Amino acid sequence: MNKKILLVVSLAALLFTGCSNYKRRAYTEIPLAEGEETATVSEFCAFEDFPQDVPFKVLGVVQKKKGVYGATTSLRPAIMDLVRAKGGNAIGNFHENQRLGLWPWNAVRPVASGDAMIILNPRGKSCAEMGGFAL
Repeated sequence: MNKKILLVVSLAALLFTGCSNYKRRAYTEIPLAEGEETATVSEFCAFEDFPQDVPFKVLGVVQKKKGVYGATTSLRPAIMDLVRAKGGNAIGNFHENQRLGLWPWNAVRPVASGDAMIILNPRGKSCAEMGGFAL
């Protein structure tokens, strides 16, 4: 009896360790205005929500996690590489947090996730003016 309870508890804990911090948000993509040209962004931007008053397009979901303890900021270069691999220059719905794991070596592990996006034209705005922050 005790082995069955231990097995059920272990499986439940294992399932919860795989849970993501990503929550899908509905975006209303802003297209380029008529006659407006595509321009590049000078810095890689991250947004807790999405860019304000600039045209953008969502490219897909990205997530990076470590199997062992570490700081969430250590995942920023890897998540930027994932976004750039999809052709993006920004990340929206960006979250960094620590997740609990089952095993001692990943009792607390960092996870970062969000939506890869491309800002089509920053219209002369910095990351802070668009509502985000530079990574």
